[in-house]
Amino acid sequence: MKRQQFFTTLIISISALISNVGFAAEVNEQVEVSKTVQAVETKETLTAIEYLQLMQAAYNEKNYEILYLNSLQNQIEPKQLIHGVIDGEGLAYFRYLNGIMRESLQYSGKVSYFEQGAQAYTLESAQDRSVFANIANFDYSKGQNSYEYIILGKGRIAGKRAIAIRMISRDEYRYSYVVWLDTDSYLPLQLDTLDKSNLILEQVMVVSLVVTEQVNPWLEKLSQQQLPQVLHLHKPSPEQASLWKVNWLPTGFKVVKDDQHNLVMKENEPVSYIMINDGIVSVSIYISAKKIALAEKQKIIQRGATVLYTYQNNDIEYNVVGDIPIITAKRLIESISRVQ
Repeated sequence: MKRQQFFTTLIISISALISNVGFAAEVNEQVEVSKTVQAVETKETLTAIEYLQLMQAAYNEKNYEILYLNSLQNQIEPKQLIHGVIDGEGLAYFRYLNGIMRESLQYSGKVSYFEQGAQAYTLESAQDRSVFANIANFDYSKGQNSYEYIILGKGRIAGKRAIAIRMISRDEYRYSYVVWLDTDSYLPLQLDTLDKSNLILEQVMVVSLVVTEQVNPWLEKLSQQQLPQVLHLHKPSPEQASLWKVNWLPTGFKVVKDDQHNLVMKENEPVSYIMINDGIVSVSIYISAKKIALAEKQKIIQRGATVLYTYQNNDIEYNVVGDIPIITAKRLIESISRVQ
């Protein structure tokens, strides 16, 4: 009788234990499902600017390799970018995949250039020159004065789930953009530059994206190699300030450089140079003495999003170069006057 009671008690205890284990497993499963749902819901509730800011962080902080195509006026150029973070500092290796060897390495405030048949050299530069660098380093909070950000929808690029964010220019003096992001890593997958008619002037599209936890071993080894000698460029003195000034700038733009120097093609004659920038595009303005009169058709040259606009007035020639609409180049020139 005692033995029967013992077995009955044992069976009840085991059943209770199994029930508790099953309940615990069910709870854990529900917790995991809840976390997944919460993560999905978090992504679904992100705003356009939050997506862009996450893209910005991912571009600068993750280790990745991308193969991409640069499409410009029916010409397609395949390129490669390998990015890594070493001791908290970003390192980017870039190369063209077709034609002669052209490579660059950006690290520790310097950019080294390597080209087949030419002497390698290094420049001191804090400016990020890699693909997507313009949108990856833009101040999206301040940029709301110049652009409106909206979510267009979702799709698939390079085998990745993607979401499209449109940056709509608030005026006619700049282009608009569509940025496609990987919804898992938030890295950029495609960038379209659009004119006011929504025609694509230029496109960068990723065809392969690999994200890793560790830095690419080859990239880490490359960072330890001795770089080519730094090429020190001449810096103009205060007496060489530009003789001209720009009296109008599109919203968000500011003058970042203003001097007078000699160009290679005009060694004996100083040229006034002004550079303006809005965080996404840089525009260069050159002012010099007119040498030869240009035909009307020679005054506007456009390649993709880049415009070269030339205006001649009396003995002065103005040249504006940058990724801006022609109307912006014209208005910039109209606003130029001599420094008193």
